[in-house]
Amino acid sequence: MKSGHSTTRDLKQALQLQARRAGEQAPSVRGSDWRTAVVTAVNADGTVEADGFDWRRAETYQAPAAGDLIVVSQSGNGNLIAHGRMAGTTAPNGAWTSIPLASGFTTPHTVFGTAQYRIVTAYGSTRVELRGSVDATASVTTQTSFSTALPAAARPSVTRTWIGRRNYSADTKGVAAMEIQTSGVMSVFGSASPSQTDWFALDGCHYDL
Repeated sequence: MKSGHSTTRDLKQALQLQARRAGEQAPSVRGSDWRTAVVTAVNADGTVEADGFDWRRAETYQAPAAGDLIVVSQSGNGNLIAHGRMAGTTAPNGAWTSIPLASGFTTPHTVFGTAQYRIVTAYGSTRVELRGSVDATASVTTQTSFSTALPAAARPSVTRTWIGRRNYSADTKGVAAMEIQTSGVMSVFGSASPSQTDWFALDGCHYDL
């Protein structure tokens, strides 16, 4: 039979072990630290759930998704921050995707590459970058839609415009104005003959959401 002293010691050790195990999971006990975690849910209030806690997303952590492997940190007073996504084999935010072209337009033009877009974070805001080029099967002389609707995540809150390279004669290059509407449809502003638009490039172009 254990003595009273031995029983008290065993109980103390058991309570210390229980407290230590609880502390390993409680941010307020663990103190300042960082680690990686997997997102299990995305909340509407700017937080993501991981390891059973809600972590406040940094402004640069855009387009969060369940399954993201992220870097999280906690302060000594229990504040929880989700810094952003770790790089992976695929990127839900930033993967180059072909632009869905409307009838009458094809890609690519000669060596300029396929017309594509990707969603990125720049200076704390979300932006869409463009690249590649588009051929018109018939010369464009007026404002003409060259894409069908892009996904909702790539549609701006207002109509956005940009300038890109185009042809206007066999040996001289010009520029063309383009825009994307809130519906996600892109259009190019053609010009009248003999300066009509037969192809245009998207390299270096972008718009903010």
